[in-house]
Amino acid sequence: MKKDLNWIDLGLITYEDAFIIQEKIHQKCVDGTGTDTLLFQENYPVITLGRGTQEKNLLHSAEELAAMGITLTSVSRGGDISYHGNGQLIVSPILHFDQYVKGAHQYVRCLEQIVINLLAHYHLKGKRIKGRSGVWIVDPNTGEDKKISALGIAVSHGVTLHGMSINVNPNLQHFSTIIPCGIEDKGVTSMATCGCPPVTLSELRDQFILAFDAMFGTQTTKNNIDEMNKI
Repeated sequence: MKKDLNWIDLGLITYEDAFIIQEKIHQKCVDGTGTDTLLFQENYPVITLGRGTQEKNLLHSAEELAAMGITLTSVSRGGDISYHGNGQLIVSPILHFDQYVKGAHQYVRCLEQIVINLLAHYHLKGKRIKGRSGVWIVDPNTGEDKKISALGIAVSHGVTLHGMSINVNPNLQHFSTIIPCGIEDKGVTSMATCGCPPVTLSELRDQFILAFDAMFGTQTTKNNIDEMNKI
């Protein structure tokens, strides 16, 4: 029997407002009063500092970033520094991960594989690089391996938080304000830069849900607005 999941799309929202909602969904899952959920969003430009962030990887001051329209915030996920912004799909699976996989390592590998499978739907060849999380792709313009999907999770009381970002068509120049994920010798790219025809975030969201259900044998349905208002 397939396990039921909800999905909610917050649309374009500040990172801070979205995380308040994410924490509320997480608490309901921990309490056993809520359903495991895939949370989707698109953020206004923001740099997030994970628990492993090194100061040297932030290349501009908060004042300089503000002048560019980019905010700065610390987050509870693992990993180093990251950027989120318009044209990027953020996916946060909030779920009891041990009901799906055996351990956090397998969970991360499954999330990466979902993105690889998703990119294949758009005729893009994503891959892993040993020792580095996320999904990578050969940039056709440079021939270099570049990150197209960053990944960082947290687990609290057996329920996951945070997740991954997929670069659809973000402002790649914003990534130059940081050393993404602390990796100095690799760049960042997007689906658009790699030749993918225009795709909306809602279309990518729907394809992600299909890929997620195929990976975990789940049945994911949209949460209705009445339930959303109860959060």
